[in-house]
This record gives sequence, structure tokens and C-alpha cells, in this order.
Amino acid sequence: MGLTSTRPLGNSGFQIPTVGVGTCPLGELFEEITEQDAQATLETAWDSGIRLYDTAPWYGRGQGEHRTGRFLYRKDRDDYVLSTKVGRRLFAPHTRKTFQTAPWQGGLAFDHVHDYTYGGILRSYEDSLQRLGINKVDILYIHDLDTGYFPNEQDLLGKLKELESGGFKALEELKAAGEIAAFGAGINEVGMINRFLDRYPLDVFLVASRYTLLEQTLYADELLRAQQQGAGIVIGGVFNSGVLATGIHDDARYDYGKLPHSVADKVRKLQTIAADFAVPLAAAALQFPLGFSAVASVLYGPSRPAEVTQNSASFQYPIPTAFWLALREQGLIAEQIPLPGLPV
Repeated sequence: MGLTSTRPLGNSGFQIPTVGVGTCPLGELFEEITEQDAQATLETAWDSGIRLYDTAPWYGRGQGEHRTGRFLYRKDRDDYVLSTKVGRRLFAPHTRKTFQTAPWQGGLAFDHVHDYTYGGILRSYEDSLQRLGINKVDILYIHDLDTGYFPNEQDLLGKLKELESGGFKALEELKAAGEIAAFGAGINEVGMINRFLDRYPLDVFLVASRYTLLEQTLYADELLRAQQQGAGIVIGGVFNSGVLATGIHDDARYDYGKLPHSVADKVRKLQTIAADFAVPLAAAALQFPLGFSAVASVLYGPSRPAEVTQNSASFQYPIPTAFWLALREQGLIAEQIPLPGLPV
């Protein structure tokens, strides 16, 4: 499996590369990143053969799209696949002098509002084209529509109603007009794939941090349903925000926060087996999701050129079948979960 290989995106008729770069870290979530480092990171990804780039208006409050666009806009548009997200509109804050960009450590000083209406989706799409400086994207994802952002059930239902009343129609029209090749939803939480599929047959789900070496709880109930209904799956957050890339250390991150003891214990077990087979843990984390045939691609989010170089090597690292079987035998991956190179 190479960096330039592709897979079909569900039943959309669209092929995408099996590995891509996510630009959330370049929006300065954890630290400020110089423009030089950001562009060098993207340049290293391109030179290594990466041709899938995912961004969003929310990443750095516009910074992620600006940086992605500044890198890609002079490339031949047929040479790469570009995805971004809809559901937020950015605007200048009313309190410019005191505005804080949190949770981003850097980013741009723009406020936002969640808007999943017909007009809101189209406005979000057009604004993204302007920030990117590129007049076409391939995939649009409905972004952050879950209980993490809408903990009140009535608020969540209200936003889902916006989609049902017009947001889905806007996405349909963009696809029918050839503006985009596919559309779907970003998923951060168990249960949301079903809630979307109950309402609309989406082309793709971008599942962040919920189908990794550490967690596969949504496989049986949700990922299989998505596959059966023709939706492709893209996996983001393959390192669970870092710990599966760095291993255990004092500042290891899990899902954007501190590492819980229960998770640390599982990581230690994974590290032990990986060491027994001389397999880098990061390589296993990158390659694991592709054992499931419905997964079209995996994304990782680099912030430095060295991370791209390391992940490119990890993605191509030869992993013996015995390693995956050992994980299953030790109860770290359930019996029904598909594994790379093994029959389902």
C-alpha cells in the first residue's frame, strides 16, 4: 500500500487517496506555527506523494483554509483531492480589541455561528472558496453537529432540523451541479452516524478518533450500517490526538486532553506487542483502519515537516500478519473487527 494508492469513496463513484493530510494543527490548535513551517509541512507532504488535503473554516478560525489554499492554489487542480466543511459562518467580532481565539492557541480573530440552513450551507461553501483561493472543492462535510457542541438535546434537534429543512437540499444542489463530488458529515461521537442516516443517505462519513487501535465501539452498529447503505468512510484522528504516535510520556495527549489511566494501560499493552514484533506503534495506528474495506482513506494532522516524513514511512512500513493476530489474541481488538491483510 503506497502513498499514491486510491480507493473508492463508497458508492459515490469518486476515488480518493488512501492517505491524506488534515490541517487542524496548522490552524494552531496546540501551538502557534510560523507561516514558513506551515508551508514547509505542506510542501513535504506534496513531495512525499500526498494528494488528499482536508481542512475546515473552524481550523484556526479561517487560518487552516488560508494556509491550505496558499499552498495548493498554484498546483494543477486535477492533481489533488480537497475537502472542507460546512456549518459555520465566520465574521468579524463585535469586540475586536478583546476578542480571544480560544480554543486555538493562535489562529485568526474571527467569530463564528453554527448555521446548517440552506442559505448557511451555501454561504459557508462560498466563503471557503474565497479563503482557499480555489474555486472548487471535491468533498464537503457537515461539521461538528453533535452533543459535544450541542449538549442540549433540543438544540441538537433544532440544528438537525435546519439540515432537513434546507441544508441537505443545498448540498444536493452543489453535487448535482458538479460543484462537489460527494458530501457527508464529520463524526466525533458514537451514535451520530445513525442519526444522520436516519435522515439522509450521505456519501461519506469522516470519523475522527472513534475508529482507531484504541477504540472500535461504533463498528458493528454504525460503520457496518454506513457500508451497507453505500457510504464511504474516511478516518481522521488515527493517533487519538497524539498518544498513538508518541507513546506514553508526561505530555501525551488523548482526544485533545490528558491521557486517562485506563487508556494509558491499553497503550502500554499495544506498545509491548509492537515492540515484540519490531512494529512502530504509529505505523500500526495509521494502517489499522484500512483493514475495513469501507474505509477509503486515513488522515493525520502534521505540524512540522519531520512529522510528515515519519508518517510517510509509517504508512508504508511492512507489518506482519502475526502482529495483528497477536492484538486480537490479547483482546486488544475484538474478533469481529477486520484487520489489514486478513480475510473478513
